Amino acid sequence: MKGFFPARGFALVLAFFAAAYGPSFALPFPADSYPESADVRAETQDVWLKGETHDVRLFLPETRQNEWGEVFIVRQARDAARDSLSVSFEPIDARGKEGVWSLDRRLSDGMPSRITIFPTPDENIRIVIRPEGSDPERGRSQLDLVVYGAFAVKGVPIGAPFVNLYAQKLSSLVSLTARAVPWDLLSPDPARYGGSASASSKIRDRLKTLVYLDDGAFDADGNPVLIETGEAQDHGSVWAALGKGQDPLKVIGGVNCSGFAKWIIDGIVRPRAGSGTAIEPLKTQTSAPDTHFTRPFRESRDLFFALDWTRNLASAVVTLQTGRTTLPSASGVDVSAEPFSGTCSYRANVGYPTAEILPLLYWLASREPGTFYLGAVSRELGNPPMRQYHHVVAFFPYFDEDGNFTVATFESAKETPIAEFIAANRDSFINLVRVRLPEDDWFEP
Repeated sequence: MKGFFPARGFALVLAFFAAAYGPSFALPFPADSYPESADVRAETQDVWLKGETHDVRLFLPETRQNEWGEVFIVRQARDAARDSLSVSFEPIDARGKEGVWSLDRRLSDGMPSRITIFPTPDENIRIVIRPEGSDPERGRSQLDLVVYGAFAVKGVPIGAPFVNLYAQKLSSLVSLTARAVPWDLLSPDPARYGGSASASSKIRDRLKTLVYLDDGAFDADGNPVLIETGEAQDHGSVWAALGKGQDPLKVIGGVNCSGFAKWIIDGIVRPRAGSGTAIEPLKTQTSAPDTHFTRPFRESRDLFFALDWTRNLASAVVTLQTGRTTLPSASGVDVSAEPFSGTCSYRANVGYPTAEILPLLYWLASREPGTFYLGAVSRELGNPPMRQYHHVVAFFPYFDEDGNFTVATFESAKETPIAEFIAANRDSFINLVRVRLPEDDWFEP
């Protein structure tokens, strides 16, 4: 296998990255600022939570203060589709959904069915508590932690009857389940994600220097070329690809999805090595399936191009970090974690269903701060139908200064909202490889 870097460039690699993988140190959870409604619920539970449903349905909203003077609106609402009644306690001055607590009861018989708690401002994270059996006044309860539609845990037992939890503080629930629930997922330290936010911003600012060009990339010396032949890009083709209002004098060349991912990686490699990655080694075959069925089509249809390309790019960064040529098979770059129950399942050399990628990216961000991910998108295409890795995307998941989760998503010389990317690729799979970001001054795309 040829080296990733030209000899003169690799000789300039004199230092390793300062950052290394380590545990994600969580802030205390819940935070002291969490708007806790436990005492308000204790005061009102006999009327609002245990009263006859036909009476509760007539109640008008009212406001109550907790012991710290925080104001909550207590209200009821009917869900005709589920034939249920919901009573909620909502802090007036909350950040997002943080502190919202609600109880659902069946209208048919008044029996309680679940408690829902929003422990953070993020509406995509919730705690759901259910009675374990048919009698909510006896036995135990069960807790689910739902993160972006996926179960971080499901059915964790709580040694208390369901109705006894009506006035329970969130901090008490956390203490009761501390060994079974990964509560640290909900308290990332924003200070550890400045590099991801900065790198995303730098890429965003530099997008105006690129155009989309089929088969376009930059070689190790930064010259705009074509991936297949290595020939220089045609200036007329680059000019024709200019976007509305784009200044041609600031455009340095064109990239396709693969070339764009290489451009990002070269922003890590070049400041350390003195040059970017060489193109030909990035095409080197990795551990993708090689069978009598796929072999005749591997080259003619570029079946595994994006898979090989992303693995080789990520391994080039590992090579830079360690100072030793590291093959993808030994680099540990492939993401294969399965942190959720019943979703985000991993398939070797295929990855994850793209439709389920968002909770996985949340989990990865919480566990691997300062890391971004290249994805190789695949679908069954062509005749005969075969899995083809045909697209490359870059994900930068992080928590901003206020602790809000975001995923900066870049593909083909543009930024795409993560929801749009998922919607457009719901029928695909995506294999992820991890790339550790250097210190901020050493990333220059």
